[in-house]
Amino acid sequence: MSDRPLVSILINNYNYGRFLGEAIDGALAQTYENVEVVVVDDGSKDNSREVVASYGNKIRAVLKENGGQASAFNAGIAASKGEIICLLDSDDIFLPDKVASIVRILDANPQVGWCFDQVRKFDDGTKKRLPDAKTDECGLWDARNITAAGKPPYISTATSGLSFRRRVVEKIFPMPELLRLTSGCSSDAYIKWTALALDAGWMACDELTLMRVHSNNAYTGQPVGKKRLRGEIELSTAICLYEQWPILHRLALKVFSRGLGMLWANGGVEGGQKKRVDTFLRNLAFPEKFEVFLRACVWTTVRRFGN
Repeated sequence: MSDRPLVSILINNYNYGRFLGEAIDGALAQTYENVEVVVVDDGSKDNSREVVASYGNKIRAVLKENGGQASAFNAGIAASKGEIICLLDSDDIFLPDKVASIVRILDANPQVGWCFDQVRKFDDGTKKRLPDAKTDECGLWDARNITAAGKPPYISTATSGLSFRRRVVEKIFPMPELLRLTSGCSSDAYIKWTALALDAGWMACDELTLMRVHSNNAYTGQPVGKKRLRGEIELSTAICLYEQWPILHRLALKVFSRGLGMLWANGGVEGGQKKRVDTFLRNLAFPEKFEVFLRACVWTTVRRFGN
C-alpha cells in the first residue's frame, strides 16, 4: 500500500434524498485528503438525483435503475479506484477522522484485509444516542477457521462501519443481487461473514461512524414484522452464501435453518420465497437436509415454548 493510498468512500442510496447531502458532506469533510466519493443512486424516485447533481465534480456519480442494495454495491465497486474501500449507507455519517483512522490501522497491519469500526446509533428525531451492543474484542482478528466451521464471532458493526483493502473487495464482489436489504441480516451479513472467512482483519475500538435510526430503516426501525422480515432475509443470505462459497456451507446451513424456523414460527414460508426454499432444499444432500429440518424444528420449538 502506498504512503497515501487513495480511499474510495462508496455511498449507496435509494430514496434518501433528505439524508444524502449530510452523508456526502461528511465524506467530503474527512481529515484524510486522498479520498474519492462515489455515490450510487439506485433508481430513486425522490429528489436524490438533484442532490447528487448539486455536488458536481466533487463526487463520482453512478446513476442506475433500481436493482437493490447489492446491485448498488456492485456498481459502486466497479466505478471505484481506491486501494481501500469504505462502505457508507446514505442515511449514515462518517466522523471526520474515520478514513484517517482506517488508513493508519491498515498501514500498521499489512497482513489484514479488512477493518471494521464501532458504529454509534442515534435517533433521527431527538438526535440522542441510542443504546446498542458493541463488539467487545478490539484489535487483530483471525476468525477464518471458526467461520468456516459455522461459528463466526458476533460483530455488531453495520454496513457503514465496514472497510476493506481492494484485494478482499475483489474477492467478495460482485455479490449476488438477490440480497436487496442490508440492515439486520442480508447484504451486510453476507459481506461480513465472507470477509471473516477470506482474511484476517482488525476491529477498531473507536466509534468512527454514526448510524441514523428512523422510521424508514429497512430493518432497525421497524417495530412490526421484524421476525418475519429477519427470517426472510436470513434465508436469502444463506442461499447466496451456500451457492457462492463452498467454504461457508456449514454456516449457510445454520443460517438457513434459523431463518426457516423463524418463518415457521411466524406464519410459514410464503410467495416467491417458498419457491426458492423448495428449490434449495431439493438440491441438498440428505444429511444436509436432515440437519436443516432438525435445526429449524428445534429453533421453532424453543421459541414457541419460550414465549
